[in-house]
Amino acid sequence: MKWKEKEWRMRKPSTLLLIAAIGVFGSTTLAAQNKVGAEKCKVCHKIQYDSWLTSKHGKDKEKGAQCETCHGPGSGYLTLAVMKDPVKAKAAGLIAKPAKTGCATCHKNAISDEALATVHAHKAKPVTPERR
Repeated sequence: MKWKEKEWRMRKPSTLLLIAAIGVFGSTTLAAQNKVGAEKCKVCHKIQYDSWLTSKHGKDKEKGAQCETCHGPGSGYLTLAVMKDPVKAKAAGLIAKPAKTGCATCHKNAISDEALATVHAHKAKPVTPERR
């Protein structure tokens, strides 16, 4: 056996492990870069979707901002297991609470906090003893 062949055989298991790791973790990174469309978001976020649809953003099918314009490409955080885990969702690319600085991408005038809060409706927060 030549020295190069022996060296390859010794490295082969670690090389295969590295390739497998890149495949598993790399696919998550690549997937997070794909948009899935507002229709997919609607499945779980109906209140937000319905109110967005009646907004200027939702009515302008060509230039209007969709969910992923503000919240980031959804394929990385689309699954319920990731969406329900804030740490995993953020790591997968979710921008849960977009900053109004992102609005400047399309809007020339500054956006107020009040305007940002009305981009779409939100579910009512449950009443807890701390909120009374």
